[in-house]
Amino acid sequence: MTNVLVAFATKGGITQAIAERLGARLLDAGHAVTVVSVQDDPDPTAYDAVVVGSGIVAGSVYPAAGQWLTAHARGLVDRPVGVFAVHLSATREPAGLEAAVGCPDQLASTLPQPPVATTLFTGSSDPAGRHWWERVAARLARAPRGDFQDWAAVDAWGGELAERL
Repeated sequence: MTNVLVAFATKGGITQAIAERLGARLLDAGHAVTVVSVQDDPDPTAYDAVVVGSGIVAGSVYPAAGQWLTAHARGLVDRPVGVFAVHLSATREPAGLEAAVGCPDQLASTLPQPPVATTLFTGSSDPAGRHWWERVAARLARAPRGDFQDWAAVDAWGGELAERL
């Protein structure tokens, strides 16, 4: 049994929901799992393996995710790390997908060694809970509205991680 930290950075809760689902898959596979926001500053040295995920805004991971990885780089040495990103633009073909596909690499590039796995998940967009300027920006960018989460993809990657960690 591996003790796994699943850390996430989120704004609207989509990345948290995906992190919790991944945590559940890892738990189902027999791992001990803690799911927590990077803003709570979990200590990765207390775990055997780490999974970290971030939402994407304007083509970049949330600063909190990158800052947490940078601050804890020494604690991630010799630990298996999985990385995921959640990007709404991944729902568009082909330009959105092309722009989104490199987003997990933004997190992976801050790690002391290559991750054991990386992936990109699609998210959802509900402008009702956003600031007025975020709604305007989304409208101008013609961002799609709706729930595009692919829970089967999350479950599949969770199974893949369970074997690699």
